[in-house]
Amino acid sequence: MERYRPKIHFSAENYIINDPNGLVYNKGIYHLFHQYNIEEQIHWGHAVSRDLVHWKRVQIALFPDEIGQIWSGSIVVDEEKDRMIAVFTYSEHETKKQSQGIAFSYDDGMTWEKYPGNPVLTSSRKDFRDPKVIRCFDKWVMVLSGGDCVLLYQSEDLINWKYLSSFSGTEESHCGVWECPDLFPMKMADEEKWILTVSINNGSPAGGTGMQYFTGTFDGAEFKTDQEQPNGRWLDFGKDFYAGVTWNHVPDGRRLMIAWADNWQYRDYLPTIPFKGQMSCVRELTLCKKEDGYYIKQMPVREMDMLRRNKKEYKKIHIGSGEEWILGTNKECLELDLICNVKSIEAEKFGICVGTGKGKKFQIEFDVKNQTCLVDRRDSGVNAHENFPGVYWGKVDFGKEKFSLKVILDVSQIELFVNEGDLVMTNLVFPEASYELKLYAENGEILIDSCKIFELDQCM
Repeated sequence: MERYRPKIHFSAENYIINDPNGLVYNKGIYHLFHQYNIEEQIHWGHAVSRDLVHWKRVQIALFPDEIGQIWSGSIVVDEEKDRMIAVFTYSEHETKKQSQGIAFSYDDGMTWEKYPGNPVLTSSRKDFRDPKVIRCFDKWVMVLSGGDCVLLYQSEDLINWKYLSSFSGTEESHCGVWECPDLFPMKMADEEKWILTVSINNGSPAGGTGMQYFTGTFDGAEFKTDQEQPNGRWLDFGKDFYAGVTWNHVPDGRRLMIAWADNWQYRDYLPTIPFKGQMSCVRELTLCKKEDGYYIKQMPVREMDMLRRNKKEYKKIHIGSGEEWILGTNKECLELDLICNVKSIEAEKFGICVGTGKGKKFQIEFDVKNQTCLVDRRDSGVNAHENFPGVYWGKVDFGKEKFSLKVILDVSQIELFVNEGDLVMTNLVFPEASYELKLYAENGEILIDSCKIFELDQCM
């Protein structure tokens, strides 16, 4: 019995997965490669999809070899030679160093040939890994983790690499080792900004691993943050969103990201059998500008709407002070969409209590005065490790006309998207029973304009 197997989030059939790797779109197919730990040997697993929702697991892509194990990396498409090229980190057996290798696929990612001259890039650095390669300024550009910074290289052929520059952020940005960087442009109206993301293996707002992003400019050689915005911002304020990277070569300018929904503090202790590790939903990123700078918003891709069925809709829900509104659900996989006028919120606090069986609950609470969202999973079900239970929070802007909330509830993962993705929180949960939802208000009333609930079809 695979009690906690997610139904709409990707997981491996067995063994252990973590970082997504090699995200690429090619010939109508989205490819999701990932770190795949099989009996302490790291491979690249592989899955494919035409719609970003239904994923088919296919054969293992990259295997450890005489040089080393296969750590994180990326894939690009060489259209002239009709091939896919993987750029990955070797964890070398003999030297224990980290170096970069490449491999070629001439059958759309199904089989791979490693370059006989591997590794193609080495260093004396202790941390030298996770290459993300993009095509820009008529050349290949690599952004790579250097431990306390990211390193930038360029190449004409993906074999010979020239160092360009490094980026270290500010002192406030360094809570732990930087990993799994990504670099990409985003447009907003007539503006273009370059975004640099890094995963930080300790010190996130919720504790442990998390992701930051910087906005700025990139001239093909050096990334610089906007002068008024030198510090990184957190991408997700939950406990379980790490090593996220974006797809290469996606049409129509969409910027799509997926992350490992887990935390290095307790990965090995999770109560899942015969697998460990799952991914977040695929999210579309957009750029917006506020008074204090640029922000990334993120929402589940629109393709997820195809999973909806058995819609329930409630309009003009009035919840008095101290009252509850039971939504009558008893399912493992749900989507909730809620909208209300901010002027209709008189309650000091309101939220959603997600019953998880045997008197346990996962609580989502909004504090209007302090403009925060709090998530409490201290008593949400199975707590497999001392660092698993906790209370996590992020800031919410109640100065807008409308307040909106989308919650995606899967068997063992809950994702929150507040105000069209201004605030996002991703958390694992291991409930005792199916989810029961109820709305509540404290110290004042609230009028909710619309509350929609969908059951979600299993797609994994």
